[in-house]
Amino acid sequence: MPILGRIAQTALAAGAAWELALQIPGHGRPFFAPIAAVIALGAERGRRGRQAIEMMVGVAAGILIGAALVATVGVGAWQLVLATTITFVVATATGASQLVRNQAAASAILVVALHVAGQNLALQRLVDALIGGGLAILLARFLFPVDPLELVRDEARDLRRRLATALDETANALEAGDRSAARNALNAVESIDVRRLEDALALAREVTRAAPRRRPLRRRLEALGESWLELDASVADARAIATGALRRLDGAGPAPRLAGVVRAAAESVRAVEPDEARAAAEAARSAAARIRDEDGSLGASVVAHGVADVAEHALRAAAAREEDRRIAAARRTRKRPFSVWKT
Repeated sequence: MPILGRIAQTALAAGAAWELALQIPGHGRPFFAPIAAVIALGAERGRRGRQAIEMMVGVAAGILIGAALVATVGVGAWQLVLATTITFVVATATGASQLVRNQAAASAILVVALHVAGQNLALQRLVDALIGGGLAILLARFLFPVDPLELVRDEARDLRRRLATALDETANALEAGDRSAARNALNAVESIDVRRLEDALALAREVTRAAPRRRPLRRRLEALGESWLELDASVADARAIATGALRRLDGAGPAPRLAGVVRAAAESVRAVEPDEARAAAEAARSAAARIRDEDGSLGASVVAHGVADVAEHALRAAAAREEDRRIAAARRTRKRPFSVWKT
């Protein structure tokens, strides 16, 4: 349904941009207005408003450069080369994004290539960009802004699933005494890209700043941000667990009790509800303490230490989720209509 909603928004914005641009006297066929709306709204979730702004900046910069070149050196093949070169050099020197560079170059080329004396195609393209981009900003930042919490939850779910699965694979390797499986589990942990969660959190914070409807979610985002960062930190501990498992299996047989400790860590990662997460974390921490007394090997000690750290992260994450729920409940209470009955 969210995908169908984005498609509907983009299609309606394209039609609205065309109709709005047609209302401008003498504007001709405003083909770029719907194109601008589609380009802006085709960005990833949370980036549509920024992409609309970048597109408009790129178009404006390209038009200014192209118009200046036409006025000074005229039109022709070498003028196209010059316009493209100058536009890319200026955009790159200012640190502009790829979209700004491409739109600036395309606009400069169109101004030079389609220049007709007495017609102001450059101004028309700029107006089209403002109309299409403006509609995209209206939709993306005011009417239908993305939910910043869900934006990060999607990445957190994926990270939690992959991390818990890698820990389960480590536990299976310990139980079977399979060093090759333990190596594969370590590779699985190392393949987890924690930057995706960090980027999603940064983007969600930007949404709460830019979209007025999402600003009330800033406190909840910061509370949940702590939970997500604890999950992020657990990846390093899972790497230590997998490394310790490899060391434990060097020249030794299966370690079923150590496998149970690692499975307890996986359960603490997998649990989302605060009470369940706390119970799983406490169980993992107790299991880690017991294994230290039962197995004095270096590998088992590394595994136990990593499990205890994962449990600590899970406990702090549960507290952060409880804080989020407290903030959400307080906000619902403030929004609840208050009635005074007179007798």
